[in-house]
Amino acid sequence: MTKPLPLLVFPQARSLEPPKVTGFPPEMPHLPSRGRQVVRLAGQLSEVRQGFERYKASVGKSMAGLEPETVLVIEIAGSVEDFKQAIDATGLEWLGEWDIDELTPDDDFYFEPKIGVDFFKNNIAEVNNRKQSKSIHTALVEHQVIDASGRLTGKELDQLMLPPDAAHLLNDIQFALAKSKSKMLSGRLFVSMGNERAMQELLSLWERWQQNQVLPLGKTKWRDVFNQMVAIRRWGIEETLRETGMIDTWRDFLAHGDQQAIRCQIELFYRKSKAKRDQVERNLVTLIETAGGRILGNFIDMPEIAFHAVKAELSTQQIRELLSDLESDSKDTDIQLFKFHGVMYFRPTGQSLSSMESGEGVESEIPEEEIELPPVAAIFDGVPNLQHSALKGRLLFDDPDNLSAEYQPGERKHGTAMASLVIHGDITNGGHAPLSRLVYAVPIMQPDPHSDPQNRTEHVPEDVFFEDRIARAVRRMFEGEGTVPAQAESVCVINLSIGDPLRPFIHTPSPWARLLDWLSWKYRVLFCVSAGNYVENVDIGIPVPDFRTLTHEQKVKHTLQAMQENISMRRILSPAESINAITVGALHSDLSGNYYAHLRTDLLPNNSLFSPISRFGHGFRRSIKPEIMFPGGRQLFRTPALDGQTNYIIERSLGPPGQKVAWDSNQAGSSSQTAYSRGTSNATALATRSAARIYDVLDVLRTQHNYQIPQSLMSVLIKALLVHGAKQEPEAVRSIDGALKNSKKTGNFKEVVSRYLGYGAVDIERVLACTEQRATVLGCGEIHENEVHEYRFPLPPGLSGMKVWRRMVITLAWFSPINPEHRNVREAKLNLSPAKKWDEVQLQLARKGADHNQVLRGTVQHEVVEGSNQISVYQDGTDILLHVTCKKDATANLDMAIPYGLAVTLEVAEGTEIAIYEQLRTRLMPKIAVGAAIKAT
Repeated sequence: MTKPLPLLVFPQARSLEPPKVTGFPPEMPHLPSRGRQVVRLAGQLSEVRQGFERYKASVGKSMAGLEPETVLVIEIAGSVEDFKQAIDATGLEWLGEWDIDELTPDDDFYFEPKIGVDFFKNNIAEVNNRKQSKSIHTALVEHQVIDASGRLTGKELDQLMLPPDAAHLLNDIQFALAKSKSKMLSGRLFVSMGNERAMQELLSLWERWQQNQVLPLGKTKWRDVFNQMVAIRRWGIEETLRETGMIDTWRDFLAHGDQQAIRCQIELFYRKSKAKRDQVERNLVTLIETAGGRILGNFIDMPEIAFHAVKAELSTQQIRELLSDLESDSKDTDIQLFKFHGVMYFRPTGQSLSSMESGEGVESEIPEEEIELPPVAAIFDGVPNLQHSALKGRLLFDDPDNLSAEYQPGERKHGTAMASLVIHGDITNGGHAPLSRLVYAVPIMQPDPHSDPQNRTEHVPEDVFFEDRIARAVRRMFEGEGTVPAQAESVCVINLSIGDPLRPFIHTPSPWARLLDWLSWKYRVLFCVSAGNYVENVDIGIPVPDFRTLTHEQKVKHTLQAMQENISMRRILSPAESINAITVGALHSDLSGNYYAHLRTDLLPNNSLFSPISRFGHGFRRSIKPEIMFPGGRQLFRTPALDGQTNYIIERSLGPPGQKVAWDSNQAGSSSQTAYSRGTSNATALATRSAARIYDVLDVLRTQHNYQIPQSLMSVLIKALLVHGAKQEPEAVRSIDGALKNSKKTGNFKEVVSRYLGYGAVDIERVLACTEQRATVLGCGEIHENEVHEYRFPLPPGLSGMKVWRRMVITLAWFSPINPEHRNVREAKLNLSPAKKWDEVQLQLARKGADHNQVLRGTVQHEVVEGSNQISVYQDGTDILLHVTCKKDATANLDMAIPYGLAVTLEVAEGTEIAIYEQLRTRLMPKIAVGAAIKAT
């Protein structure tokens, strides 16, 4: 084996003036006429007015002194820019906005499709070339089914209008044309708070608009809003209770529970005024006590993430009355608590955040060692067994609340297993070399006293917010607490192998996710977060004997199709949607080798695919989530006892297959047990371990090779390199393609693949070092809005004129500040692109892997480009120019420097006699390598 070679570093980037780019206006849907809008909206606005009057009257009777306000929800098709100013001018208080991706078109709002020459090739399976597609298009234009601009005229299509070789496709063509008119619309949802004066102002503007009068200065944006308004309503029980699943949760609880009280989390609209927030708190306390309930703990108020909430205990009598009211003809309730304008959501609370299999492991021999180097990795989890031989002397443990005292022997399983994986990796067959640095461990969970006494789960208590525990832990780590100094300022990456099972990601980031985003930005620290486990039964739809007769490939196809049927139930768990964090999914693989199946079944016998219990994306704004996958252990299922059954239950064995981890024994004093474990928690711990190894590699570049990599940019460079090693394995892509791609051509199937695989499985060894045929070059810096940083990637002269396979992988990662009031949330939008198109650069490369638009929606851009044809001849000294640009995304002015990390790898097939590494090294070394940009002269 050849000796691994160190990573390389770019010379200083040049800072260029941004090019002048003329943007295209967003595509707008067909809108109804003013007269039609008057008919459509008059009833809705009347209901808004009447609902407010009813609420005002009921408030006056039940709570003297409570100002009657209401929250308005305004749904529009298309976009209206700068609407916030119009809201402010009307006296309404802006509460936020959200994008809507799936507005169903109707006769009033729809996109007028444009049928181009390639339309039939892209939408009909049998039309497989542009020539035939063009002939169909030409025939339809000649017969005036389509006009010259590609719009449908409404004329009916018949078989005689088609070219002879396409006449048999009449039904397919008719279906494709009809489907083109059903394109889902995008729009926005605006939420604002209004009192009586603001309501009167809004209704006055509506009266003027419907009479075609000019709107007052500063309020003309309302003209566009009324033109594009799909719906207007008051925020009510549908949003506060139904969308969060509380109605069903409470109904189930009352059917099976016998307690006198029910606990929940109440999230409030975030008012900008502290005085208003205080008033909301006082009013809510009064309403809860009036309804026979009580407040649990303190209110949480985090302005950085616009989070204001409290936990409460409500009487079951009031919940029963509410459910009875909602089931009545009125579908409403007189209980003021559930109609209070300050409440945004009622949510479940007291959930378990982690659980492990019960039972004893086996004794194993693991060498102990005392470590002194300061930590770069931290673990926020349950309490680990500090005396276990795999962990003893290797953890810097910080337990300010003495949560350790809550545990009994054998209950430190999750924290022990995660620490074991971060430090040692999978310890099957002796494992890997342990980390050379301490790992900082902070408990944020504790045993749930209400869970099974024989196998207590871990949770955050019902009167505590996990957002508060995490914020406090990070602040204590970097700033200290009271008289206690900063505990671990050197940490660059934090492992979070937990998630909220009752809060799958839907549309907008949760407070927990927003908190991670803000902490990442403030402290420049990377969170590695698990995607979450799907632990429900899997119904594969065919009996046991039939499934057994399938080949491995057929089993994979059938299971993938079964999973696709309930894909919405497998969404990632909060806080995995965090924008700045790296989210980790689990691969269905491990090192445990062959195993005795007994009464167990492998539903996905393919090590290149995800684990059958791993959850899937997308993330916020359809970004790629989870970004990466690491091994999570092979998860088997119990074979149904009866041949006719089709439901498979997760097998929770402590034996193989799986990943071998340190195990907390029920026997006091036992400190060397191990067991086999599986899941996305494991995969995330391995990602954190890899991040710590990346830090060591970067530190060697600084200390032994004199590269200037600032400590403040280490975390974001680790983030880039962690994703840089990801690749969608061809076998996995083929399996998904064969199982899920429709017989008729689909839309963007790359997004479908990325939903299951992210950027792919990470081969961390490729990230840590180079070979003679593969060289990785690093860059990092801080960039301001409208800046362009130019990196020059020298082309190896040995490739000039050659016909060889070559691949370039480019990864750009950054930490963005967030704006929780803006629909985009992410304030900084970075992009990396070549100065020329990929197929125009000298290496003539073409995109592979993820969709080129989807990679721009998060805070990691990972591009893979390849080529195998003849390379044009170029002169030594030729460079590929790579431009990093920065634009604002959710802010009026981006006045902060944005930290980023960059990794670029060029490779040819191993064994090719072209010294890629050496040729790049000699062309990079004469220049001074630093991590910040300079102005071009």
